[in-house]
Amino acid sequence: MRAPGWARVLVRIAAPRGEAEDVLGDLEESRHRRLQRHGAAAARMLSAIDTLDMVAAIARTRADRFRTNKRSSLVQDYKLGWRMLVKYPGLTLAGGLALAIAIGIGAGWYDLTRDFLRPNLPLPEGHRIVEVEMRNAVASEDERRLLHDFLTWRRDVQSIEELGAYRSIERNLVLGDAQADPVTGAEITASAFRLVRVAPLVGRPLLEADEQPGAEPVAVLGYDLWRQRFGGRTDAIGETIQLGRTTTTVVGVMPEGFTFPINHRFWIPLPLQPSGYAPLEGVAIRVFGRLAPGATQAQANTEVTALVERTAQASPRTHEHLRPRVLAYGGESPGDKTWLELAVTHLPILLVLVVACMNVGTLIYARTATRDAEISMRYALGASRGRIISQLFVEALVLAAIAAVVGLVGANFAVKWGMTAYYAGQGGAMPFWVNPGLKFTTVLYAGLLTVAGAALLGVLPALKVTGTGVQAQLRNLGAGGSTLRFGWGWTTVMIVQVALTVICIPPALGITSEALRDRRIREQFPGERYLAARVGLDREASAAGDEAPDVFAKRLEQTYSEFARRVAEEPDVVAITFGDRMPGMGAAVRRAEFEAAPGAEVLEIASLWTNSVGPGFFEAFEIPLVGGRTFHDGDRVTDARTVMVNEAFARRYVQGGTPVGRRVRYASSDPANPQPWLEIVGVVRDIGMTPTDLGEAPYLFRPVAAATAYPLVMGVRSAGDPAALAPRLRVIAAAVDPGLRLDDLRSVEDLAWRVDVPAMVAAGAITTVVVLGLFLSAAGIFSLMSVSVARRTREIGLRAALGASPARLLRGIFARALILVGSGIAAGNAVLITIVTLSTEVDLATVSSVLAATSAVMLVVGLLACVEPARRALRIQPTDALKEA
Repeated sequence: MRAPGWARVLVRIAAPRGEAEDVLGDLEESRHRRLQRHGAAAARMLSAIDTLDMVAAIARTRADRFRTNKRSSLVQDYKLGWRMLVKYPGLTLAGGLALAIAIGIGAGWYDLTRDFLRPNLPLPEGHRIVEVEMRNAVASEDERRLLHDFLTWRRDVQSIEELGAYRSIERNLVLGDAQADPVTGAEITASAFRLVRVAPLVGRPLLEADEQPGAEPVAVLGYDLWRQRFGGRTDAIGETIQLGRTTTTVVGVMPEGFTFPINHRFWIPLPLQPSGYAPLEGVAIRVFGRLAPGATQAQANTEVTALVERTAQASPRTHEHLRPRVLAYGGESPGDKTWLELAVTHLPILLVLVVACMNVGTLIYARTATRDAEISMRYALGASRGRIISQLFVEALVLAAIAAVVGLVGANFAVKWGMTAYYAGQGGAMPFWVNPGLKFTTVLYAGLLTVAGAALLGVLPALKVTGTGVQAQLRNLGAGGSTLRFGWGWTTVMIVQVALTVICIPPALGITSEALRDRRIREQFPGERYLAARVGLDREASAAGDEAPDVFAKRLEQTYSEFARRVAEEPDVVAITFGDRMPGMGAAVRRAEFEAAPGAEVLEIASLWTNSVGPGFFEAFEIPLVGGRTFHDGDRVTDARTVMVNEAFARRYVQGGTPVGRRVRYASSDPANPQPWLEIVGVVRDIGMTPTDLGEAPYLFRPVAAATAYPLVMGVRSAGDPAALAPRLRVIAAAVDPGLRLDDLRSVEDLAWRVDVPAMVAAGAITTVVVLGLFLSAAGIFSLMSVSVARRTREIGLRAALGASPARLLRGIFARALILVGSGIAAGNAVLITIVTLSTEVDLATVSSVLAATSAVMLVVGLLACVEPARRALRIQPTDALKEA
């Protein structure tokens, strides 16, 4: 008696191929016995139950077998992947390094862009804290004089709560008889402490009553400052400290790690006048708040924009071109994630990964091509195409995973070092939301990049390999050759790789040689004998704003003059001067116009380095006068029009003649309103701290008085160790005026080194990338030739047996490699020549030798990559090839 139709269908679906009829036979025998014993109705019911039990048992058995086989095959694939790494060390090294760099760059970029666009604030509901900024659409710069707008927004805006404002300040902090040290703090509204939802560790936060006119000066200290100055004593509350020129009472201490709004170490009330402010009146501030429940950044931006437009109607002179933006606090994201933000975050990463995978993919494909016999045999023995692709994917995944670990370690170090160096160069601590080092989400992102890279590396070559006819590969196994070859796609990838390497070599050589040259030249300057510091003076502040500029300038000049007089009396001080910068601190570069002779055509100067210098600047740095005269006090009046230049200026623009008596002026963006002419009165010897490709940079020196110098940077030449003089200078500054600060106090040698480090790091990184490009190019050419030799083994043997010379054999085999390298070199040089032709700063004749050297280097690398495949081809014996045939 046959089983019903539904049972036969279920069994054929569940049972393995070839076993369905046996299972159905067993079920029919069981049904027949039950029919005789129990009757038709009971037999049908019991047989149905048996059928379902049998199908379920078969399904469980097959599932267990599949899991066991899958686990076993994955373990086998991973083991094979490890063996491939050992068997092909060149590919492991080159491919692993390329992937490590790509994944490391991707992880680092992802981490940095997230911190830049949308940082994760370590505060309760930190993602809802926003900053409101104003930008001048015409001037393309931020407008910070927002006291009028801030008060308006605080009164009328509904979508943002706890609107507050602050401005950063720096004050000398003195406790008792201790040394005065400059400390960064914030004048801030009391609403900030409600916004952050962080309670003080000791004492209380600032209150609205502290902001009222006539209130006692109070301060809340940061945790580190409290530990350093008070030793962590809880009875510090109520004690007084000296903040600049103000005696202030400590009322609270914030918990460890709290440095809101950025990296501030103390907080005092922001003075606001009850009568309000006119548009753009008062000091510069920054505005922050928290989105109201249910509100979005887009809604807040719309509401704030409407209020600014209303102000612009009432005051078009001040607000016509101002445009507000509500941003994620600490970031640049203007609202919900947009395609532009996603593109900035992910597109560069994907491009780098694809380029790296294209380069390494040629090596993977070459390795796969040498294993076509193994792959074809497995295919013939029943392995599915998916199974072979899975194996090759796992092999690529093993390589990518190891590269990812190396890349993440390198990226973590680079991000930590880079961010620390960057913020140190900015002269401040990191913002409180920046935690240098890769985050957990970044590691997960790197894992996705690893899988994506392995898919590109393993799946694409696997599709190519398994797409070739199995029978053709099996027939070719007996001929000792291979049916696999590099098609036009892989060949194009290698040509592009060679071209990119050729394009990158000249900039890498230029940047590296320039960085080394600059460091070597600057080391010759005796910067260890000089001490430099930025000099700051507290402004007299009130609710109405800071003191008038002319009053402050007069006080600054008097204070600095007294400070310089006392410093000059120190026994180790040889000379003291000031300027807007010291040698080695970086440069201010401007466009200028030079009148070589009266009535002559004006010469445009694209880059002129400028430096404002105080009395005794050249004498302090031992820079002799070589022509004309030096500055005197009459040159430092407001309407003076005298300048000095260095020898480099004379060599470049008057060909060794004297520029004294000639005129120069800054270029103007408005031809109708040109800048005034300045007369050159003297020439000094080159300092030697600003090297360029044409020698020392041309400098223009302008005289400046202490009252008008901004920033005012002091330079001291010491007969002893400048580091030992630094503490004494702080003591003198505090004695002259409690509000006189010395920031970034260090030797000129340290300042120069801080300028050189980024250039040297960039040079090292670019050189590493170019060397890796050369290595990958060589490895790709080596792979191409190896596959070519393997594919043409029988042909080579037969041609040798027929009397072909070794030279003819090599020419026939390696002509393709030479064409490939030559095409890449030609394409790269074409791009470089196009760039040089379009550039106005580089002459083609100047770089022709560099292009020739670059082409020679690339050609030599390509030929060296052919040496081992050539030796392998010449070792093929005709008798062996004929036997294999």
